[in-house]
Amino acid sequence: MGRKITLILMTAAVFLVSVSSHFSVFAQDDIPALTSIRFSNAQVDGGFKSELREFTLTLEDNSVSPTLESYEIKGDAKIFVNYLYDSTQHPTGIEVKLEFTSGSVIYNFIYTNPAEYSTNSDNMLTSIYCQYGEISPAVNEEDTAYKLYIPSDLTQLVITPVTRDINAYCAPVELKLDNNQEPKITLICTASDGESKREYIVKTVRVEKTMQQVENEMMQPGYTSFVEGTRFYEKPEFVITAAAVIGGIIVLFILFKITRRIAVNPYDKDEKPFYSPVE
Repeated sequence: MGRKITLILMTAAVFLVSVSSHFSVFAQDDIPALTSIRFSNAQVDGGFKSELREFTLTLEDNSVSPTLESYEIKGDAKIFVNYLYDSTQHPTGIEVKLEFTSGSVIYNFIYTNPAEYSTNSDNMLTSIYCQYGEISPAVNEEDTAYKLYIPSDLTQLVITPVTRDINAYCAPVELKLDNNQEPKITLICTASDGESKREYIVKTVRVEKTMQQVENEMMQPGYTSFVEGTRFYEKPEFVITAAAVIGGIIVLFILFKITRRIAVNPYDKDEKPFYSPVE
């Protein structure tokens, strides 16, 4: 009798472990994950593997900040990229975070060959990254005021500035927004000398497209912009109105010239003046 009970209990235990493992694997497979990722100016040592969370990253030029080049996600998740710094604000790597309904997953990429620390006055940004945003104009050395176009329903805004000099520092921005908010954001890039600073103003502007529409456009081959055609001066109504106004001005100008040409001069050029000047 005792042997039968023991056998039954062992069988039940094996069954429960098997079922638990099955559901654990199923749950694990159901969690969104990165399936590939690439950075400009850097190589993931040993290649990227979805099951790992910690990687080392070797920079091709360790004086230049690497940037996200491409990625693929399994499942429904949002991706956020942040630069990692030590206590003295020297860059040490990149954090890539996936956020989804049931939680989040973080992948860390630590530099194997960070630049030796040296100070200079380079306080420039090379890009301003936002997953569902589009910066206009493209970041350059002259402009310090930019517009960041975002979808109409975006409520979590994450901006990652990329410094030209890898030892410069510009803090990332993360904001919770209402659907109608269009904040003006100030980014301050501080050079490695700690003194030279450059202020960038970023004005957010919402477009009449949802995040899903923007994401669908971004996935299309040859994608360049989700903003083109949405600005008021690019819309058909504005173009038609402007064309009508310009056409009206041209017609008025032509009528004016014709009227001047056919108008009769009431004076005869050979007629002597009625009043003669007194001599």
